[in-house]
Amino acid sequence: MNKFIITFLTIALILSNLWWVYNTIDASVTTTYQNVSLEDNHEALSQALAILPLVAKQNSTSKQIIEAATNVAITKYSFEKDGYIWIGKIGLKFDKNGRFINARPAWDPF
Repeated sequence: MNKFIITFLTIALILSNLWWVYNTIDASVTTTYQNVSLEDNHEALSQALAILPLVAKQNSTSKQIIEAATNVAITKYSFEKDGYIWIGKIGLKFDKNGRFINARPAWDPF
């Protein structure tokens, strides 16, 4: 009987430790993804607030708006895709005359 109880408790201890390890790893991964998401949102908000005064003025050029977004972006690299100029975590869309039309966060699907 004692051998059965010791074996049962040993197995229970091993299983509970495995459960704790799994939950610790899961919480760590979740926290990492949450932090990345918060950083992305912070960068996009900073960029949006930087271009807001320029967008409010009707005579701002696309170059001025792009420069303002680039100045606060963590990654200064930009590229054009689907009619948007992507800088950091936002995409900026301009018409043929260089007038601002729209902005999108990088994680927002079309």
